[in-house]
Amino acid sequence: MDRVAAGDAFETSPRREARGAPVLGLWVGLTLLLYGAMWATGGRTAALATAVEGGVTRIERDGAAAPSDEAVRKAVDLQRAALPFWATIRLLGDFVFEPALLALRAAAAAVGFTACAALAGRGWKFQRAWVDCARVQGWWVLGLAVRLGLVAWLRRAEEDVETSLALFLPAGTYGAAAWLSLRRVDVFAALGWLATALAGRRRGDAGLATALALCAFLAAVEAASRVGVGLLVGSAMRLALAAP
Repeated sequence: MDRVAAGDAFETSPRREARGAPVLGLWVGLTLLLYGAMWATGGRTAALATAVEGGVTRIERDGAAAPSDEAVRKAVDLQRAALPFWATIRLLGDFVFEPALLALRAAAAAVGFTACAALAGRGWKFQRAWVDCARVQGWWVLGLAVRLGLVAWLRRAEEDVETSLALFLPAGTYGAAAWLSLRRVDVFAALGWLATALAGRRRGDAGLATALALCAFLAAVEAASRVGVGLLVGSAMRLALAAP
């Protein structure tokens, strides 16, 4: 039997824990495959190339103010030479940061629920919490797969495909902070955090209200971090592309 009665009605056997732990490796592998597909189809580089060419267009439009045609040519070459740098930043995000975030998210949730259980006198259950939190990372991987599928089906750029609250924004111009914040409220991420909270309640680590509050806090920390990094990188790119 997977469940044993020793000390706690919620205890699980080591065999069940061993079966659950490798699933995180599966999610990481699928994430790498999905991002690899995005890069292989050119979807990831298209937006970067568009941004760089936008900078080139601006330089050529304002070229009349340049001291010479040679200065304009050098500025255009500089803009295009920046593409490999920004592509490398994007590659690091897709193939290093995003896969690592699956493990970091699972570990943070497992530690949080273990602390809640310990403070309530329910004992330390980190291994079971870690297994459950690793399993629900599949919701985030599913969200990535759905976006990739929509990009292929609709034949649109990835930036034009949404599964977040940004989908409901009317056409118009919005501030970067507001846009990035709305993109973080994703339906699959919400389902993932809900599954994490329900798993914590099912294990007996915390009540439903506490579990939801913990997951909401962790989701807010992740969203704030992503928005901050997005604003920093976006500002740096705009400054570089706008530079004469």
